[in-house]
Amino acid sequence: MFKKEIRPAILAMFLISLGGVLLHLRIHSPSASLCNYIPAVLGFLTTIVVTFLFNYRATVAWAFLITMVAVVAGTVTMAYHSALAFAWGPTPVAFKTLLLDSTLADILILFAKVPLAIHVLRYFRPKAPAAHGRPA
Repeated sequence: MFKKEIRPAILAMFLISLGGVLLHLRIHSPSASLCNYIPAVLGFLTTIVVTFLFNYRATVAWAFLITMVAVVAGTVTMAYHSALAFAWGPTPVAFKTLLLDSTLADILILFAKVPLAIHVLRYFRPKAPAAHGRPA
């Protein structure tokens, strides 16, 4: 079903997404709060749906758009919660705490989806040839 040439990139996207959802479930258990069900359900849905959308030329643009929205939303919300923890927590803000006690690692993992999504998008939608002899 999945195109042989692009299968590794799509698999990497799926594994990063699934790992992120499972990490999120470990940190924010849905049994702890009803609000934690929303990101868990949306995370599983986007993990499965976007994986299949990335496999078809007709839907790859939608998959790319959904991925970029998820990356931006995840980055903003994780940075916001990390900033709140620093503002109200007992730990002073220092380089070590920003590096190891924040959501920076989670955000960087989320950013790994961006080059993969661009790679899949370029596979299905390569650069158009120059029109009327002009360079593209």
